[in-house]
Amino acid sequence: MTNALEIVEQMFDVIDGHRWADYATACTPDVVMVSPSGPLQSPAEWVQFSRGFARAMPDGRHWITTAVQEGDHVAVQGEWTGTHTGPLATPDGEVAPTGATVVLRFCAMAELRDARLSRVEIYFDQMQLLAQIGLVPVAAA
Repeated sequence: MTNALEIVEQMFDVIDGHRWADYATACTPDVVMVSPSGPLQSPAEWVQFSRGFARAMPDGRHWITTAVQEGDHVAVQGEWTGTHTGPLATPDGEVAPTGATVVLRFCAMAELRDARLSRVEIYFDQMQLLAQIGLVPVAAA
């Protein structure tokens, strides 16, 4: 049986290493990736999504802190960290680099088929991201 957690860890290495061509081998051709930005329907769409973050925060890295696996399904929790040194694309236009360090907690659910990712749903707080780069006020403690 394929170790689903190892496949997810490999995918994070692909993303963090900006190895765009490796998406096609790490994912099924019909992979679905759902994020707070909406669904992506192919490795090519996932690459485009990831490139946007890589352009804005090229040093971005995923860190898994907790994982639960059952067969070809795995849930992971962790942190993604990066420094906002490049323009960040948003629906309202680009946000100029702020130099801010970003730490986003995330949770992801992944499903495998034929030892490749076939579905990934990732959850993170977009407001937390915007607050850390100074686009929304931070709530008082």
